[in-house]
Amino acid sequence: MKTHPLSISLVIPCYNESKRLPLLIKGLEAFHSDWEHHFEILVVDDGSQDGTAPLVKQLLENKFPNRLFKVIALPQNQGKGGALQAGVEQARGNYILTLDADMAAQPTQLIAWLKQLNGTFPENTILIASRNHALSKIEAKTHRKITGSLFNQLVQFLTPIRQSDTQCGFKLYPRFIGQLLFRELQLKGWAHDIELLYKAYYLDIPVKAMPVEWTHVNDEKIDVLRDGIKMAWQTIKISWQFQFHPKKRKELNTLKIAYQKELEQP
Repeated sequence: MKTHPLSISLVIPCYNESKRLPLLIKGLEAFHSDWEHHFEILVVDDGSQDGTAPLVKQLLENKFPNRLFKVIALPQNQGKGGALQAGVEQARGNYILTLDADMAAQPTQLIAWLKQLNGTFPENTILIASRNHALSKIEAKTHRKITGSLFNQLVQFLTPIRQSDTQCGFKLYPRFIGQLLFRELQLKGWAHDIELLYKAYYLDIPVKAMPVEWTHVNDEKIDVLRDGIKMAWQTIKISWQFQFHPKKRKELNTLKIAYQKELEQP
């Protein structure tokens, strides 16, 4: 992909998404039509068992030139964080946009962000969609709003992260920052966002919450109670490790040194 200041790599994890792929393709087509800069699509099939990988490849081939997309098929299920990690490390755009395959937040949201930011993204800053932003427009069931709010309160109690919505999958990273944070990812599942934002906090990387238009899409793969308990436990674990475990503290310091060296590059 040609180098361009606003070139984007869209990284989209998929797990057993064959029934919802038309929504994904429709969202990507709209982005292709409206985005005026270079971009690539990286779809990561996370060990799906319903034929997602060949089907999404076929659908993309019917709509986009081969140079614009790549399907990465993982042999075994890694979890959402692991799938994103596989895509992020292969991204070539100057920015990496992670987003969910269900198109709860459309990729064209990025165009709205760019307009709000006067045509440029803040330097060395992570932008995250916040469903709690005053300007966000959200369609979601009440119980999902409540569970999301409770989890974010837990995150703020256990960690130094002060974002009011850590779990929306729509996030934009400068490439070197995204690849640095994902490099040694420990949490491969739903709670990976907590690890990434904790690292960003430790490295003093600015994180800016942005408004989003977000529509809840039912997902049979998610059990709110089971997965919520698992995420809470993972948040407790990663918080304790980053604060008190000597090995993890050393890893954070090493990461900070690497980040500072990147900033010093001409």
